[in-house]
Order: sequence, then structure tokens, then C-alpha cells
Amino acid sequence: MNADKYFEKIKQYELMASKDIGQNFLVDQKVAEQIVDALDIHPGEKVLEIGPGAGSLSYFLSLTSGDCDLFDIDSRFIEKLKEDFASLNGIHPKLQNVLSADLSSYDKIIGNLPYYITSSIIERFLLTASKCQKAVFMVQKEAYSRLAATSGEDYGPMNVLISFLYEGKRLLNVPPSSFVPRPHVSSTVFSLSRKGGVSIERASALYALAKALFSRRRKTVLNSLSAYLGNGEKAASALLKSCIDARKRPEELDIDAFAKLLSSLQ
Repeated sequence: MNADKYFEKIKQYELMASKDIGQNFLVDQKVAEQIVDALDIHPGEKVLEIGPGAGSLSYFLSLTSGDCDLFDIDSRFIEKLKEDFASLNGIHPKLQNVLSADLSSYDKIIGNLPYYITSSIIERFLLTASKCQKAVFMVQKEAYSRLAATSGEDYGPMNVLISFLYEGKRLLNVPPSSFVPRPHVSSTVFSLSRKGGVSIERASALYALAKALFSRRRKTVLNSLSAYLGNGEKAASALLKSCIDARKRPEELDIDAFAKLLSSLQ
């Protein structure tokens, strides 16, 4: 089936979209192709698509040389995708919740993420997809603004973790008219490219440290770190060693400061 016919078929599934799990199907094939192209899939790479729905991104994944798993919790669309790609060896639709899945074997990950669990999916991806070198995600535009924050109220442990592991880049905005059913907000597509020499284990330790400090957002980093360590002298020593002003608040620390602080504690 060519792209025009495939995407016309997707439009017919509008009434089957579940509001409970935030289903909106991308029907702009040029945007879908652009999103998949951004993942830059090489022959033999193991790829995961999160939440394929009616198959907008899956169609273009099927044209690549990757070995692609498609995880969705809606059995209706898993059956559709199995039928659509029955003749292809490289496409594997699976009834699977990504929040309980093992992501450690995937080289690249892609998905139009449901708005109500965007943060949970991103967190699991960051902490468990140890082999992943690149990801391309589409989220609500407002969600992207929070994920990309480097200061202010939206800046928090997740932002620290993202910056520690990946280089982020906004790729494009997608208007509501590109979907059925039509959502009330625009979406943003962005990529995450893995930084070299950073382990998931070290990232997890950094994330725990950031969560501890941000849990006392209004306190100084000295107060927060002292509470986390249960030792004020050790906290003061670590901050001094890291060249961090003990009077600063957590949101005033950039990724380099968090990384130095972690090193001083290990």
C-alpha cells in the first residue's frame, strides 16, 4: 500500500481513538516521514516505537532497514498493525506497556507520546534505555517547554537528567490540523542524541541527587544537601570542593555544577 492510501485509511480510524489513553492519529504523511527520517536508522539497528496507534510513524519505519518493535496497549491497533505489516520481517507489533518493558536492548527509540504519561515515559527511557544512541519524540508543545527548561520553575531533576545524558534539539512544531481527532494544542518534535562516556548508573545517581535537592526547592543547596547526606560538614565540604556557592538554590545550578557535585560525593 502506498503512503497516500495508507494515510487515507488512518483517517477512517478517527472514531476509534480513545480519549482515555490520549490517542490522536497523525495524518500528515510528510510530517510522519520527517519524524522517522530524523531518527537516522542504520541497517540492523534495533528500534522501538512507543504508542504506534494506527501506524502513522510505523509506515515509514517499515521502509527502513531497522528491526522495529511497536509497543502499544490498545489491542485493536496491534491487530491492525500485524495485518498491515504481515509480510515484513522487520516490523513486530506487540501488546506491551512501555512503562513495564525492558528498553535496554534498543539502539533508537521513537514515539508520539501520550500527554498524560509523557513524563513517566521519558523518565523510564532515560533511566533504562542504556544502549539507546538517539530518540525522537513528539509531545505537547507545553510539555516540550518544560522538558527543555534550563532555569526557572520548570527546571528540575528531569531536566538535569536529560542534559546529563543527551544533547536535545527541537525539530519542528506540528499543528492540531495534522491529527485526527484534532487535539486542542500544538505538538513539538524533538531529538535526543546520546553523549559519549556517560553511564546509566552514574545518571541514576545524579538523578537521585537532583531529586533530593529539588525536593527542598526554596532551601539553599547547603541545607538540602545536608538533609540528603545527614551530615552538614560533609555537605559543606562537597560544595566547596565543587566550587558551588552554598547559598544558591537548586534551580541556579547548571548540569556542570550537578556533575561536579556528584563527583565530589563519590
